[in-house]
Amino acid sequence: MPTRKTPNRVATLWRPLLLGACLAATGLVPIQAVAEAPADAPVPPLRMAISERVVWGVGVDDARAATAVWTTALLKNINVKMEMAPDQAWVLPSDQMLAAIRGRKEDLFCITVQEYRHVTAAVDTSRLITDNYGGDELLLVVRGESGMASLRDLRGRSLLLWESPSTTLAEPWLAVAVGQEGLGTPRQLLTRVTTNTKLAQVVLPVFFGQSDACVVTRRGWDTMVELNPQLSRKLKVMMASPPMEGVFFACRRDYPARLRNSIFDGLLTLKSSPPARQILTLFQSPGFTDRNADCLRPAMVLLDAYERLGAPVAVKAK
Repeated sequence: MPTRKTPNRVATLWRPLLLGACLAATGLVPIQAVAEAPADAPVPPLRMAISERVVWGVGVDDARAATAVWTTALLKNINVKMEMAPDQAWVLPSDQMLAAIRGRKEDLFCITVQEYRHVTAAVDTSRLITDNYGGDELLLVVRGESGMASLRDLRGRSLLLWESPSTTLAEPWLAVAVGQEGLGTPRQLLTRVTTNTKLAQVVLPVFFGQSDACVVTRRGWDTMVELNPQLSRKLKVMMASPPMEGVFFACRRDYPARLRNSIFDGLLTLKSSPPARQILTLFQSPGFTDRNADCLRPAMVLLDAYERLGAPVAVKAK
């Protein structure tokens, strides 16, 4: 009678692991599920930071204080017992933020779309938190009596650009629009391009004839018109972008989904407390909402076009 071979124990142990790896490689098994910790596993302290680019125009110390208070309130509002990691920086320069994301040293972070393009593989975009406004429209505003009707009419003129968390895509948008018209770059078309973090100091100089044009957001423009109705009678919107999300909260790709969901659910329900109002003011936002990677497509299309012009999507230092 032939003898029955005993299965190789090493092969028996490795076969399911190899099968799992193959399925994961084909996309049939989510890789993140492999890293998911058991529900009763100890919860590590939360490591969280926001990019300096997100709080452009705000004092870094004020941004750090507001973020620390808000995160403390957030962790009290979730269904998981979690502490904050000690000695957090809260607000990081872009280069340090990108290095921290690549090195898995931050669990939760808020970054711009430009920064995201440098760390795409390390970011979980299956669930994002964004402004609940539905994206910002960028507007090119000029004086109605100027006779300017197209970008070509800006040649030799001056422009003010509002520099804020809501206008991180303004420079690429203007560059793509000018480039597609065959007018070179904004710096070649215009005699002067100046930035300012104060909305009024961007719009009012155009109203008073001290600058020829400005770039602001639809929300910013509506706010200024509400405060000064005469602006809409003397100024006009010459060009508008599609709504685009330029800033968002995300987690690192291998962060446990149950912890991410607890944090994001708590973030969305933390609306009316003083820390929540303070952080919304910091982000110049009426509130937050739950999105996925689809919301980033308009901005990504713009940045693709910007790169095709030969302009790398650099992360601007503050």
